[in-house]
Amino acid sequence: MFQATGFSMWMNPTSIVLLLLAAGTVSADPRCVACHPKEVAGYARSAMARSLSPVSSATISPAGTFRHAFSNTRFTIKAGPSIITQSFERPLESAEQNVAFVIGSGSHAFGYLIQIGDHLFQSPLSYYTSRHSWDVAPGYENDRRPDFSRPITPECLFCHSGRPLPIADTLNRYQSPAFASYGISCERCHGDAQAHLEKPGSGAIINPAKLEGAARDSICQQCHLTGETRIPNPGKSISDFKPGQSLEAFYTTYVAARSSGQTIKVVSHAEQLALSQCARKSSGRLWCGTCHNPHDEPAQPVAYFRDRCLSCHAATLEKSHAAPGRDCVGCHMPKLPASDGGHTAFTNHRIARPSREDSGSSEPDTLRPWREPDPSLRDRNLALALVTAGLQTQSSAEVIRGYRMLNSLEKSYQDDPAVLTTLGSVLMKGKQPAEALKRFEKVIELKPAYPPYHLNVATALEAVGQTGKAAQELENALALDPLFQPAVELLGRIYVEQGQTDKANQLRVTYQHAMGLTVR
Repeated sequence: MFQATGFSMWMNPTSIVLLLLAAGTVSADPRCVACHPKEVAGYARSAMARSLSPVSSATISPAGTFRHAFSNTRFTIKAGPSIITQSFERPLESAEQNVAFVIGSGSHAFGYLIQIGDHLFQSPLSYYTSRHSWDVAPGYENDRRPDFSRPITPECLFCHSGRPLPIADTLNRYQSPAFASYGISCERCHGDAQAHLEKPGSGAIINPAKLEGAARDSICQQCHLTGETRIPNPGKSISDFKPGQSLEAFYTTYVAARSSGQTIKVVSHAEQLALSQCARKSSGRLWCGTCHNPHDEPAQPVAYFRDRCLSCHAATLEKSHAAPGRDCVGCHMPKLPASDGGHTAFTNHRIARPSREDSGSSEPDTLRPWREPDPSLRDRNLALALVTAGLQTQSSAEVIRGYRMLNSLEKSYQDDPAVLTTLGSVLMKGKQPAEALKRFEKVIELKPAYPPYHLNVATALEAVGQTGKAAQELENALALDPLFQPAVELLGRIYVEQGQTDKANQLRVTYQHAMGLTVR
């Protein structure tokens, strides 16, 4: 690794890592280097350390073109010294934007972020390194108008960056700079570095391997367990978690007990591992750190992971698996297509026997918590999860069950925006906009600065025929965030219906100009 940077090998490890930090090559807290240069240098080789980067000569992807047949859109990618420009063109419209940040280590693919003012948006393009080709990013496959308008929220960035710096009560607006650190940093797993420096010693820093149970596993699961949905506790967010705590103090992850099938999800490692015989028979001893060392990427992965397997199975597999070149992972953890990974395959952590069909769980296909939250939040969080997942999968049974639970809980959560917003959303689906409006208006009283909540009120107002008030709410939303596309579209339509075509045209032109869109 160090040879690739051009640094002389006579330099001591601390000096090398400090130079790499200055160059932006290593994502780690520079305060850690003086005492832990070996660990920092080893971690720099990991995918986590390279989870997000600014555009530089080291992150330039190849130029190219790609045609998205579903939308009849032609994409063009230009690459120069420290710049990536992406553009699209289809009948009647086109746009061009410079990439601000590159997401991912490139082990499977690169994604891209566009920055417009203080807003961050996702590019509809990804470069798939395994296929050496451009294609649409996950979620854009059936998009009829892929463009640069999909907001990147803090929740989206949590597992792809060290520490984003969002502006409070906004959807996708960030401070300048937008990130305190780019890749995942030391503090994500070890806790507050400053506290450790002020009081050196093991007591002021977290060693995940010395934790037990949920506290240990939560450190990995904060990013390697997404389940079907994650429900934050009242007043909490996913990013509030700190090493040494249990995830359930902040949010509950809900998973679906179903057959594993022939595909996996990108971030389902914890679910797969928990189903394995290895984990189930270990009495909780087997965890991610049993096989993975985040401070050192193995130079010979086949041999390294074989040794990890033999540390438990040497006695039983000595005869049948004695050949030193046997690839345990290749046989027992084959790569499978990722259902949400956009043309990529990921290692299946189920650790199944090749001779046996991996039939997955025999449990009914229902939503359940990975670990139960506090009893006082059990019904609330499950109800929100049922509605959220049910709306995503179009499962009316889950939505109805969740709604009924929430309806009975509403009096206990009259000041809970998540409960009220979810109730309102189901009521809108059920053609009861007047009842939905009551919940949405209460949410605005609780959080008046969040643009999507104004959109909810406006949608309900329009449905009950109060288009004038709906327009006012949308104008409020756009005063808070001029680039909030759903509000632009709905307000433009209302203006046209009101005969205010000049206002509709001005709104459209202002938005298109801000987003770099050219409409013919």
